[in-house]
Amino acid sequence: MNLVFLDVDGVLNSINHLVEYSHKVGKMGHSGINYPFDPNAMLSLQTFIKSTNSKIVISSVWRLFEGHRIRLLEELSKYDLDSQVIGWTPQLPGESRGREIASFLESFESEADSFIIIDDSSDMEELLPYLIQTEAEIGLTEAHVFDALERM
Repeated sequence: MNLVFLDVDGVLNSINHLVEYSHKVGKMGHSGINYPFDPNAMLSLQTFIKSTNSKIVISSVWRLFEGHRIRLLEELSKYDLDSQVIGWTPQLPGESRGREIASFLESFESEADSFIIIDDSSDMEELLPYLIQTEAEIGLTEAHVFDALERM
C-alpha cells in the first residue's frame, strides 16, 4: 500500500490563494476554514493519489479539531479523495511531525509499500528523505507531483 502523509496549511491552502480569494470576495479569510482550498493544489493532489493508487493519512494539525476534520473531508470529497483517507497521525505533545508519522508507521496494521510526506514544514527528522516540501505561499504544485511520482 502506498501512503501519503498530508499536511493542509501551506499545501492545500496557500497564501497566494488566500490573497486572490480575499480580493474576489472583498474580505480576508483564515486558514482554509473560511474559504475554499486552492483548486490547483487539490487537482495536483488528486492527480498524484489517482496515479499511484495511494491512501491518505492526515498529519496536519487539522486532525486535532473536529470542525477542521469535517471541513477537510468536505473539501477532499469535491475531488473524490475523502474515501482515500485511512487515518490520522497520533498527537504526541512535544514531538516533531516526523516522530508522529513514524509512530503511525510503527503501529500501522498493513505493510506500507511506499510513502511520502507532503508538508511545508521540515521537522521530519529521520523521515526527511520522504518529504516533498511545499512553500506556504504557493502550496502543492504539478512540479511537486512530478517529484513525488519519481520517489513513489
